[in-house]
Amino acid sequence: MSSSYFDLDDLPGPSNRRSTNRDVYVSAHDSGYGASVYSEVEPERPTLVSRNTMPLPSVPGAMLGGASEENTQRLLQFQVQQLHYNENRAALARAITTVMNMLKELQSTNREWPAQYPAFSPGNGPVEKLTAPTSTSDRPSHLRRVATDLPFPSANQDKLTLVSPSPSSEVPRLMSSQLSHEFNVLKLDLKLGAVSPAELVQSLEKSAIASLLDGKISQALKHLLSLRERIEDTASKVLVTGDLNAGKSTFCNALLRRNILPEDQQPCTNVFCEVLDAQINNGVEEVHAIPHGSTYNRQDERTYDVFPLSQLERLAVSPEIYMLLKVYIDDKRPPEQSLLRNGVVDIALIDAPGLNLDSMQTTAVFARQEEIDVVVFVVSAENHFTLSAKEFIWNAAHEKAFIFIVVNRFDNIRDKNRCSRLILEQVSKLSPRTYDDSDDLVHFVSSNKVRIPEPDDNDDGDDSGDGDNGGPSNDDDVVDFERLERCLRNFVLEKRAISKLAPAKTYLLNVLGDLEALSSYNEELAQNEAQRLKDELTRIAPIYEATLQNSVKISEDVDASIEKLVTSVYEHTRYKLEHVIAEIGAKTYVEYPGIFAVYSYAADTRDAMLHSIQQSVVECEEFARKRTTGGFNVLKNLGLRHFQGTAYYTEKIFNNGLMFSRRKDLLARGSVSAPIEFTDYIDLEQKEKISGLGMSMTIATVAGTGVLGLPSAVVSGVVNASSIIGLRNLRKWVVPALGLVLLCGAVYFISDIPNVVPRKLAKKLKRELESVDYIHTNSDRIASECRKVLKYPSEDLRSAFQQLLDEQATQKNERAKQMSQAEESLRYFSRLHKDSRSNFNMISKFDLEGVMVGGHVEF
Repeated sequence: MSSSYFDLDDLPGPSNRRSTNRDVYVSAHDSGYGASVYSEVEPERPTLVSRNTMPLPSVPGAMLGGASEENTQRLLQFQVQQLHYNENRAALARAITTVMNMLKELQSTNREWPAQYPAFSPGNGPVEKLTAPTSTSDRPSHLRRVATDLPFPSANQDKLTLVSPSPSSEVPRLMSSQLSHEFNVLKLDLKLGAVSPAELVQSLEKSAIASLLDGKISQALKHLLSLRERIEDTASKVLVTGDLNAGKSTFCNALLRRNILPEDQQPCTNVFCEVLDAQINNGVEEVHAIPHGSTYNRQDERTYDVFPLSQLERLAVSPEIYMLLKVYIDDKRPPEQSLLRNGVVDIALIDAPGLNLDSMQTTAVFARQEEIDVVVFVVSAENHFTLSAKEFIWNAAHEKAFIFIVVNRFDNIRDKNRCSRLILEQVSKLSPRTYDDSDDLVHFVSSNKVRIPEPDDNDDGDDSGDGDNGGPSNDDDVVDFERLERCLRNFVLEKRAISKLAPAKTYLLNVLGDLEALSSYNEELAQNEAQRLKDELTRIAPIYEATLQNSVKISEDVDASIEKLVTSVYEHTRYKLEHVIAEIGAKTYVEYPGIFAVYSYAADTRDAMLHSIQQSVVECEEFARKRTTGGFNVLKNLGLRHFQGTAYYTEKIFNNGLMFSRRKDLLARGSVSAPIEFTDYIDLEQKEKISGLGMSMTIATVAGTGVLGLPSAVVSGVVNASSIIGLRNLRKWVVPALGLVLLCGAVYFISDIPNVVPRKLAKKLKRELESVDYIHTNSDRIASECRKVLKYPSEDLRSAFQQLLDEQATQKNERAKQMSQAEESLRYFSRLHKDSRSNFNMISKFDLEGVMVGGHVEF
């Protein structure tokens, strides 16, 4: 988007050519309307009338009388002024569209990024309003309203603290209460008891301020639409308002030279009365009463009720039925005397209810003035400006730099000089530009002294007679009123650029001044906010990265420590069980009770072996408890060292007695039973047989000699004898010998049961335990239990780090998002600030009055 919402082509002038000098627009020449005069002149255009211009109104009859050079010059001046007026009107219409677009964009931005309102500093106190100056030059220019300087100061004047006189100069921005008092259209004027408006605004939340500002922008948009309609309308509306019983209706009747509106010592106008020329109504004098909720259309009689003028007094006190009375009257005075039938533009004279009658009617008057081109404020010379009058003028000054003020009933004042001085002092505070032109805009009159002709008076409408029809007289009060009429007529008709277009220009400058102040303040806030967020990101990013690296390192160290601990538990359990199972057959568990209790001996031995293995498992579990408790404490201390006192980590108590509470080893489940069999009592392996046979022979010999009581010499003798006896005789001894051998073997096996049973059961248990991978299964079970228990504190530690990382990441992302929004807001408010200033300077150059005629500027 460009630095300005509309470029130099939109400046008023007879053409849309670019130029570096727009101070002078049209110069009259003998050959026609005149040519464009700029510092850079282009070839003449064939016509000065563009498609945006309005039709020329009818020329006053006074200008057509005769063909003298003076009348020709006046006619030419009038036509040039009208062209100049049309071009200014078109430029202001474009400017209104531009400012409306700016406000709509601000409204949209305000909803996403709430605009901040300047804060009030309690130490500074409220800024005082303008004091009564003795002259225009004495008035402090830095406290003027942007709206009230027409024409505006030159670039080298200190016209406003918030607006730089030129793009190159630097003016300090106001961040205190003074800034808030500089606002006009967008001012949040809240009221709550004794609390000042600025302090009240400061106490509100940002969202509440944004909502209030949104409402102000909506009001401004609505008012700009009304302004655009008003400048497009060829007619002019004159609102006569003031305090209760200030003589408004009397003043209107004096202007009309007819007793149309009701007059009384009590309030008698409670409904807006709009007086119009009867020519608009086909020359019929009557009252069109518009009910509440109806939209008036003169062609549609369903939208109003028709009454004769005689019923106006009754209708004017019926606000509960009608909201507006359109009074059509036939003013037969000549155009140079009549305000309604002036021969130039259509005029509507609106008599409003008193301001301080009731709050609803006062609000209605406030709202109605936004639809009015000229405000004639009637104030009683006896009461001066009341609080409601001051509030109305301040509100109207948002767009109307000039207010026509009528000080009525001046004849009742004895010290007229003092009264004039006091009222002018009040005017200087309320409307400085009105005070500057007080000779033409402030009039001290007595409306009741103006003679109004009776209905049966036979006159031709000429007020220039001897006083019988309200013409001039020697009475000072009547002379003052006639001067008022001339000034009002001049202000409404001849200075239409001021009365019709100046309110639009003034309001636009007020809005742009507010936008410049608001954007300047928010631009600096956005810049500070962006820098603050950037600094926070610079601080947060390294912390986040360090936390992330620390989290990864600690997580890896914790995993490694847990795995190391679990591995040590596994290795210890495996070694312990392998050693116990390997040595299980070498240990005597049960004392041998004898041959008659051999089965119970075997069963008891088996159970003792299983118990020994199971006990070793319990010892391994106890070892794992101790190691796990130590690992848990290490993890807990690690968590407390990093997160003690935070919500991320909660200290827990570890009860290691709950570990291995459910027996899951194979022996406890009965998976290894090792049932007792007959073969468990006999060991028939080859190596054992040989050694057993020799043992049995020895036992047999010993047993034979010992049992039979035969000495060894006898046995040796028997053997020697058998060799002597021979083979035949030896066969007779074979059977007894075999029986003896078997007997000896049986004795051997029975005697070897205490050794064979443990050995055989140990081998059987080893085989069964190996078949179910008992050592690995229990080692892994115990190690897994340790890993499972240590998983909880490690997960708590990881969760704490993750929460911290998530929060830091959230802060980082939020700051990045906020910084992006702040930078976007900074770009927007910088552009808005630049465009507001550019457009302010451009619109302030609109010259609504000056027209070059005969080589000099006419006003």
